[in-house]
Amino acid sequence: MELMNRDCSMLPRDFASTSESVFKQDPRLISAINKLYGRNEKDDSNSEIVLPERKLNFEEVQKMLNKSSKDTEKAPSTYLQERSNIRKELIKNIEKILEKLNSSAENGDTPILLLRNQRLWSNCVYDLNRVTLKAFADAKKTTLSYSNREDKTRFNAVVFVLTKVHELLLKNLSVTRRELFYQNVTRLRNQANLDIAVRDVCCLLQTPPWNLGIMATAKGLIAGHIQLQLRDGSYVDCFGAGGTLIPQDVNGIKVFRSTAKYILVVEKDAIFQKLLDEGALGKGYPDVCTRQLLCRLVNELRLKALALVDADPHGYEIFLTYKYGSLAQSHLSQSLACSSLQLLGARHGDVMTLAEKEARLKLTALDKKKIVSLLKRPYLDTAVGFNIKKDLEEMLASGVKAEIEALSPTAAALCDFYLPSKIMQGKYLG
Repeated sequence: MELMNRDCSMLPRDFASTSESVFKQDPRLISAINKLYGRNEKDDSNSEIVLPERKLNFEEVQKMLNKSSKDTEKAPSTYLQERSNIRKELIKNIEKILEKLNSSAENGDTPILLLRNQRLWSNCVYDLNRVTLKAFADAKKTTLSYSNREDKTRFNAVVFVLTKVHELLLKNLSVTRRELFYQNVTRLRNQANLDIAVRDVCCLLQTPPWNLGIMATAKGLIAGHIQLQLRDGSYVDCFGAGGTLIPQDVNGIKVFRSTAKYILVVEKDAIFQKLLDEGALGKGYPDVCTRQLLCRLVNELRLKALALVDADPHGYEIFLTYKYGSLAQSHLSQSLACSSLQLLGARHGDVMTLAEKEARLKLTALDKKKIVSLLKRPYLDTAVGFNIKKDLEEMLASGVKAEIEALSPTAAALCDFYLPSKIMQGKYLG
């Protein structure tokens, strides 16, 4: 924290009274950003394949080799053929599942569905720098029985999603989760039941929801010098006032064009708007579309990604979800977990150094429970996770947290002092 402390010790406590922009043209900042950009290009070109401490199967080896090779844009005919093959295979698998359920009922047996239990961290492994599900044979399972009253709602929801997906694939159509919910409100009862059913179906078919024609409702925004070319040939420019809503069909983005040197993922909309006012980049809450887009931007533009969140348990959890993936979406971690993401701020050390005592908040009982839960996550027992774990332990021991606004109460303080100092310091977490 030496550079951070030295820079910030010279700053006035009343940031609002300082209207002059100190760091905007600072050569050290320009150099730090260029170094951040250049280092990522260098790291990407010379990167080694990360191997897990276990034996890989043939399919995993093939995926890793393909990922390490130079990406080439596929011809439209090749892409369409691949999509067609995937659809045909999924249709066949769905028909097998439904046929098995029908046969059980016709033979007088109770129809059942066997699923991996995705409520247990013990069913996940930290593998290839992300959280992923154990193999079906090794995982603890949940049996959904049609005759069981407690299982019936979930069982019916899974069958409903399977039949709807079968129809979507046959007609080559897509639908949002919300639209799907309103097609059978009586049976589904609430959106959460549908979301669980979609997750269950994805696990059964071992495929992401976008391959099933089910699109998540986008919540995140993107802003900056970046242009997206969509599958239909249209373009989306993201350098507009207030930011641009992330497309629902992230998989349908064909080309990214950008002059950006790094990506900044921002937790809060209020902070995002402050950054926009100063001409800076991006925002996103960890919904599926935002996480999927972040992974594609990092991989295809070869940019470094930094996170800006509150220095509280919730902020750290958001960062960890982007970086390692979540329990609920562990079956999609290959497309959603951005393992190279690093935390720019706000870190617990920043709170103790920069935030006024009056601006620091006491951890609640729920906050402490959240930290204890985070500390148990398997990916923190790694070389990279060690320092993240240390931050959380220090937060728990101190009993305090703070929002970003406590460190930088104005847009000028955030954009001209805090962020440049952190970037010049260059000591990112993760």
